[in-house]
Amino acid sequence: MSAADAPREPAAGSAGTGADGAGAGVPKPLAVIAGASSGIGAAAARKLAAEGFHVHVAARRAEPLRELADAIGGSCTVADLSSEADAQRLAADVAQLGRAPKLAIYAAGVLEPTQIAGHPLDVWERTIAVNLTGGFLFARELLPLLTAGSRIVFTSSVSARKGARGLAAYSASKSGLDRFAEALQAEHERDGIGVHVLALGPVATPMLDRPGVSPFQLDADEVADVIAYLATLPPGVVMRDLQIRAATKGPFARDAARAEAP
Repeated sequence: MSAADAPREPAAGSAGTGADGAGAGVPKPLAVIAGASSGIGAAAARKLAAEGFHVHVAARRAEPLRELADAIGGSCTVADLSSEADAQRLAADVAQLGRAPKLAIYAAGVLEPTQIAGHPLDVWERTIAVNLTGGFLFARELLPLLTAGSRIVFTSSVSARKGARGLAAYSASKSGLDRFAEALQAEHERDGIGVHVLALGPVATPMLDRPGVSPFQLDADEVADVIAYLATLPPGVVMRDLQIRAATKGPFARDAARAEAP
């Protein structure tokens, strides 16, 4: 591991103790988030840090990742989670923090809309690698560090339930992630490890910053609130699948200005 990729500890006085940094030696709960350089992962990192967690973030893009880690007083690993070696390095960095993760969140994902006729193989393989294989490697490598009461959260999509034009690779990858999470729960519920899948409708993130996307979008901070809520559940509560979308009608529907935005 190079020095540039080593885990980054928070500033003195903010790591290892309770939410106020004083904590009488009580360590902060630990959250590990993959795909945290932007979007839902970054929003979850900020929310959990504000809730008193030490947050270890991971993503491929080094500069925004390190800026986030510095801003929240967290630590980071620059890693491509579709790489087995990088997933193993992330787990080694997390182990150095000396506590079991309370939350392990896989929020990495790619979306490259492409019609099946003429669908480039590299787009298919990249989508499966990041959205599905990365989730598998993230969970497999962190499992030895988890203890009873730990929770693993996967950000999935309503597209996993229903295929859509131009989203064959994305829908297949998210459907596979959902079934993987189901198997993971079947194997580790007896160990007290919770598994959650967030089946998300459109979320206002850079990945969906393109024409033709529904104007009825959740904000990333709203998804982060749900993730933080999962940390408050009693350890005996099982809540695997949560379908979450923005209201499309009624008083809480997103306003017309968003619908008319270019």
